[in-house]
Amino acid sequence: MNNYNKNQELIRKYIRELIDDGLKQMKDYNLSEELYGIWLKYSQQVLEITTKDYNPAILLNYLSVVMSINPQLKPFQKIGICLDYLIGVLRII
Repeated sequence: MNNYNKNQELIRKYIRELIDDGLKQMKDYNLSEELYGIWLKYSQQVLEITTKDYNPAILLNYLSVVMSINPQLKPFQKIGICLDYLIGVLRII
């Protein structure tokens, strides 16, 4: 396996873990804004670290999605929107 494929596999692994964690958080309908903020920062850091050399547009698009989320939504709903994007990314990597 060449270096490019190894990097792709690592990116997939970390994004899958991020999605799994987000799904766990999303199950809590009483999730606080504070915990959502922590998860959001974590998700941004994971994407920054894993995709900066592969395709930096992934993080930029994610930030656009995050900024477009209606602030009136509940935190678990906001995570759901983030997860939709992350699942889409996983499909194309």
